Amino acid sequence: MCSDKSVVTRSRSVGKWNDPLIAIGLFAVGVVLYLVGLYKMWSDVGGVADVPVGVRIGMLALLCAIDSFRRVRPATALAAGAVIVAVDAALGPTLPMWLVLSDLTYAAVLYGTARLGRVVCSLTAVSVAALTALVYLSTRDVRAAAGAGVVTALFFGTPVWWALVIRRQVELTEAERERSRVHEALAALDRETAVAHERATMARDLHDVIASHLSAIAIHSEAALSTTALSAERGEPDDGLREMIGAIRSSSLAGLSEMRSMIELLHAGDGETPDPRSSPPRLTELPVVLDAARAAGSTVDVAIDVDAADLPSVVDHTAYRIAQEALTNALKHAPGAPISMSLSLQHNALQIEIRNPVGPDISSPRARTRGLANMRHRAELLGGSLDALPVDGEWKVCAQLPVHTPNGTDR
Repeated sequence: MCSDKSVVTRSRSVGKWNDPLIAIGLFAVGVVLYLVGLYKMWSDVGGVADVPVGVRIGMLALLCAIDSFRRVRPATALAAGAVIVAVDAALGPTLPMWLVLSDLTYAAVLYGTARLGRVVCSLTAVSVAALTALVYLSTRDVRAAAGAGVVTALFFGTPVWWALVIRRQVELTEAERERSRVHEALAALDRETAVAHERATMARDLHDVIASHLSAIAIHSEAALSTTALSAERGEPDDGLREMIGAIRSSSLAGLSEMRSMIELLHAGDGETPDPRSSPPRLTELPVVLDAARAAGSTVDVAIDVDAADLPSVVDHTAYRIAQEALTNALKHAPGAPISMSLSLQHNALQIEIRNPVGPDISSPRARTRGLANMRHRAELLGGSLDALPVDGEWKVCAQLPVHTPNGTDR
């Protein structure tokens, strides 16, 4: 629910020029009633004092001047108006004064604070009961007392009830507007979070794709340059040079192909079906990476004891990325060293293990590199784990990826 301050502030800004017009209208109606003589109330109860009409109109003008502040100072206006109406009641109650007082009562409930509204409601009920009792004590006439009570209730109870209804509606509207603003803010935060997540995912995928192939290109290029220099010194042609340059070309084309696939996937809309050639790489494409590693001069021993077709697509793709990054790191940090890799399905999890010797000149571990952080993050997203550390003179990467059946149970 909206606060009192919000309701009052909004009402003030909307009705800045309405209050003087309302006060002028009430004054005009009151003057007409005074001039035509239709202003006396309960002349049989104590009578109405013989007060000149000019005095009555002057009191009405003062009350209407106070009524022009009904919105900005509702409590003060009601208190001052009640004093003038009390003086009028002592001289004999008149209809125009009651009309203005009822408007002040309405404004106090609608534009005042919640506490003021409760006080006005209580005073209205007390006033109706007191006036009814006073009329009965003065006339000993139950019908006159009942009539006075009904008229008083109509004059002041109806404005109070109507003001409460409008105030409640305004508060509900403000609450709904505030709720909409909160929902919009939450939606904006959700969009920002989604964009940040997508950016992190794209950065991780770009690193895995580009860094792997560029590392292979650099390694092949270095090997080709070394071979070319050695052949030039010996004056002998090198039959392996062509194979190395072919491996460079293959790695370049593979990198461009995967980049094109990622772009196609990013451009595919929600209702579009991406090109099958743009699907994420799977373990069935791992031989391409293995051939590139072998072309770089490393011996790769592979043991795959799992059917990739039986793996969920997300596990298949994650296993490919982990194996690709681990092979790239092995070629980068231990070029030419033998590499062993095994993939097997054990205890409802895909086990991936890559080993390669660590040379004595390696002074800093690789555990904090971006590539290993990406591999570990990919494994953890599936509820798995990944460890990378030196063991007995070898660098060992071991990953476990849970494998679940379509119904959610483990295989």
